[in-house]
Amino acid sequence: MSRNLDFSHTPSRKRATILQAAGDYAVTGVTIVQGLVLVPLYLYYIGAHTYGLWLASGGILGMLGLMNFGIGSMLIQRIASFYGKKDLPQVGIYFINGMIVYIGICLLFGLVGWIISLWLPDILTAIGNDSDLLQQCFQLAVVAMVLAVFNECLRSFSQALLRPIIPMIGMVVGRIVGIGVTIWMLFDGFGLWAIPVGALVAQSLILLVNVFNALSLFRRLGVRVEFKKSVIKEYCKTAPVLLMATAGNKLSQEAEPLLITVFLSPEVTTAYMITRRAADIVFQMLNVVTGSTMGTFSHLVGSDNRDNVRNIASKLLFISFSLGVTGFAAYVGLNQAFVSLWVGESFALDQTVILFIALGFFARAFRGLLGQILYGLGDFTYTATVIMLEGVGRIFMASALLDLLGVVGVPLAFALSSVLSILILGPRLKTALTMQYHLFSITRLMFSGVILFGLATSLVQMKLPVDSWVGFSLYSGVFLLSVLIIYILINWAKCRDIYRSFVT
Repeated sequence: MSRNLDFSHTPSRKRATILQAAGDYAVTGVTIVQGLVLVPLYLYYIGAHTYGLWLASGGILGMLGLMNFGIGSMLIQRIASFYGKKDLPQVGIYFINGMIVYIGICLLFGLVGWIISLWLPDILTAIGNDSDLLQQCFQLAVVAMVLAVFNECLRSFSQALLRPIIPMIGMVVGRIVGIGVTIWMLFDGFGLWAIPVGALVAQSLILLVNVFNALSLFRRLGVRVEFKKSVIKEYCKTAPVLLMATAGNKLSQEAEPLLITVFLSPEVTTAYMITRRAADIVFQMLNVVTGSTMGTFSHLVGSDNRDNVRNIASKLLFISFSLGVTGFAAYVGLNQAFVSLWVGESFALDQTVILFIALGFFARAFRGLLGQILYGLGDFTYTATVIMLEGVGRIFMASALLDLLGVVGVPLAFALSSVLSILILGPRLKTALTMQYHLFSITRLMFSGVILFGLATSLVQMKLPVDSWVGFSLYSGVFLLSVLIIYILINWAKCRDIYRSFVT
């Protein structure tokens, strides 16, 4: 029996997308539970002061995470595209040489992390026992992060081949085991060591699963290992642009609390971050849908069926718009009550700020899908440059609007910068796929958005009494159902077509 992959049994793109999305949601769920369970334990067993220092070092580690250069997106696109063309030698070449690039990134990451660890106590003004402990734990966390970066490479390979299930199972199981190790070490008196050790155990288990899975897939591909300097150069040439795009987005988001603190006060910063917390969750859920389509869409592009590519892109844009409108309309209508029950009414900013937060995140989510589709088409440089300029422009725009309008200037800058990117990338995609925009359909979609956001704002103005989590749950269920029904009725024909295409 041949060990080569049988293309007559190539996994369904729909099935691969569903499995990828389900896995991403499972990982997100584990992450949420992890935060809810572990944070109180950290405060009790580690102490607020030491844990605060660790959180500060985690911010530095998060910035180091930018050093993956966004290569994963390019690796998925290239491999999935060649897999769609049934060009197995190129699949092997782009994976092997992509892995070489990733190894270089991991070595660079580890070196920079170790250098930073030498000055970490001085940076965070840690003294006494905290100094050595923080430094050593940070070094171990760097090792865990290096493994996480390499895991991204192996996971991207499986995703590109439309076989995401094993890496996703490994990721969920590894995270759960890591949480268990952390809890055991906290109870056993290991203190701060529990956090990086738990992360290292989790990433090590995930690595074992990913290595065995990648080796199995590569063996079944039946191609030889081949070093290609031109492919490595291609990865390295595109990496800086992808890095700038990632950094622009990351820095603009991280800059929001800093800008509010500088222009206004730390108290307003706290209220703003609490007010936008639910919007962050909705945005993450939408990102799962966007991210899960990358491999399957690139595979479809590689099959060279332009009509099918155009049809799928159109459906993805409609689904993203629909989920974004309903999700953020729910945020507008429910957030005041949610924040009041969660931490107290005093931390909830006014409805104007909430509305602009919703619009900003909605525009960014839709722009995110536009970017992913263009990445799937291989349009990296132009798209990444626009995203990078969006992030940089947002910082300057937010600074100016904060001075003029107060805290509402931050989400307004968020919304305006994302809309500008949509206006640039939308025509780019239209040209690339020779798509047709129907003014009536666009107008109807915009009208449905206005109706839902208007309904949400009106309900908030009514100030319905929601003084318990049970009442909030009932209120949320009725509101969400109403939003969905109204949206479906306004866009009945399109929703029906999407449903029929999905079930068939």
